[in-house]
Amino acid sequence: MEIYPLRSHFKTVTHLMKKTSQLRLTFKDVIPIIQVGQCHYNAFLVSDIYPKVEYVEGCIFNGEKWLQHAWNRLDGDEFDLSYQLHFPHLLYCDRKIEVVGTLKDLEGLGYSFSPGFAPLVEQRFRLGVRKRC
Repeated sequence: MEIYPLRSHFKTVTHLMKKTSQLRLTFKDVIPIIQVGQCHYNAFLVSDIYPKVEYVEGCIFNGEKWLQHAWNRLDGDEFDLSYQLHFPHLLYCDRKIEVVGTLKDLEGLGYSFSPGFAPLVEQRFRLGVRKRC
C-alpha cells in the first residue's frame, strides 16, 4: 500500500494505463453499472467486488487542469473503467497518485467508504493535510 501525503511526493503516472482486456480479470459483471461522472464510486465498486483490486485516488490532467479522480490497480497494472467506457480520449493522460490500497487496508488506516463517502483526498484535507492536487 502506498500513501503520498505531500504534493512533492505524488507519483506521476504517464501512459501506463491498461485496458481491462489486457488484465487477467474481465470485469464483465461491473461494466454495465459503471456510471459517467462517478469515478470514485466506480473505482470503489470494482475494489469492493474484487478484493485484490486496489483503489487508487489522485488527480488527472485533462489537457487544461488537474482534476480529482479515482481508478484501480491490479497486480501493479492501473486501469480506469470510468474513462475507458466514457472518456477514452483521457485514458492515457498524466495522473498523480495520492492514495493506493485495497479497501481493507485503507479502512484499517481510518478511511471511510460508507454510502456517500467523501473522496479520500477530501477526507485527508478534513483531517488537516492541507495539500491537494
